[in-house]
Amino acid sequence: MNDPAAPASHQLAVVVRDLAALIEGLTDAAATARGLSAATDWQSSAATAFHEKAELWAGQVSGLICLAETARIDAAHARDRAAFREADAYAAAFAPAGAR
Repeated sequence: MNDPAAPASHQLAVVVRDLAALIEGLTDAAATARGLSAATDWQSSAATAFHEKAELWAGQVSGLICLAETARIDAAHARDRAAFREADAYAAAFAPAGAR
């Protein structure tokens, strides 16, 4: 569960972690679909149809992996920017009066 009172950088770190787990699951699903497709006996029309659908589905899942990876990278950049802002605010709050 994400704490709404947590700093933005911590919340974005959770997003980055969860997207990484999603990407791993999608990668496994696409590999499994391709493996099932490759293991199918191609002597029947049903097997050929299954192969085509499995390959299509694996391709669509691979496209989702690219989108999720883009979102993960964007979230990581946002996390880093938020962390820098938080560090600057912390440093300003504790700087000597003459240094502000």
